[in-house]
Amino acid sequence: MVVLSSECIIWLTVFTAEFVAIVTVNLLAIILFIKNRSLRTRSMYLVISLTVADMLVGVLSGGYFTFSDLLGCRLIKLNLPREVGFLLSNFCFFFPLVSLTNIAVISLERLHATFRPFRHRLIKRWVNVVAIVVVWGFPVIDPVTWGVELLYLNGYHLYVLESYCLLCLIVTFVSYTSILFKFRFGAHPQRHCAAALRQRKLTVTLFITTLVSLLLWLPYNIFLLVDWSSDILKSLSLQDDFHLFYSLIFLFYANSLVNPILYTIRMPDFEKALLSLFRRHQRENVVILLNRY
Repeated sequence: MVVLSSECIIWLTVFTAEFVAIVTVNLLAIILFIKNRSLRTRSMYLVISLTVADMLVGVLSGGYFTFSDLLGCRLIKLNLPREVGFLLSNFCFFFPLVSLTNIAVISLERLHATFRPFRHRLIKRWVNVVAIVVVWGFPVIDPVTWGVELLYLNGYHLYVLESYCLLCLIVTFVSYTSILFKFRFGAHPQRHCAAALRQRKLTVTLFITTLVSLLLWLPYNIFLLVDWSSDILKSLSLQDDFHLFYSLIFLFYANSLVNPILYTIRMPDFEKALLSLFRRHQRENVVILLNRY
């Protein structure tokens, strides 16, 4: 069964809309972080880094995926050298890996804030900078293993990639499980302290965003493992496999879309900053219209 061009065009439209939405909401969040000093606290540095990574997922990873997989494989044929194809393919995985690493490091930061609140408040700014460098440095493991596979064709790339993703998942799971255990059974000497309550609410917010992101991220990775390790999916028709694959890819990239939406719902300061930005924009438009007449 051959996949029709009309079906490819439908998916192309869907993914284009998704990537535009990813770039728009994350760029708007970055503008809010830049314009509002109250949002640029030390606890939010990693969140800002995650927002930048998610925006680049929409710009670079999404852009290349749309062109190479949907246009290149279905509608037009690209004759790129194998080495170039390997290099460009990293854009589809590098920034999502940065996002996943960021989520894991955020969980560690929340773990430290929960179990060592006093020490956490005394953390120097450079520690956050080092954490961000680590977040953006570790995912280089992906292009490195791609390069090794390109040279030696040993097939180890997927092992390394999935092992790294599993490590991030374990770190995130253990961190938030420990935090939830602390909230449920631990002592709360600062229960009525405003700063402690803010940190607790931020932790719950980041836990919710992390949970939603991972629920969107996991199905595609499970699909890869099942497809790689067994013949179950080979029983699907070409058309069913095509739609299943792109449905899971859609969910995979959607995890870069949900965070700013959840920030708006869960964080009053973020919501106020967003409403203030729109009100200011409306006032400027009114002034421009009045000046014209």
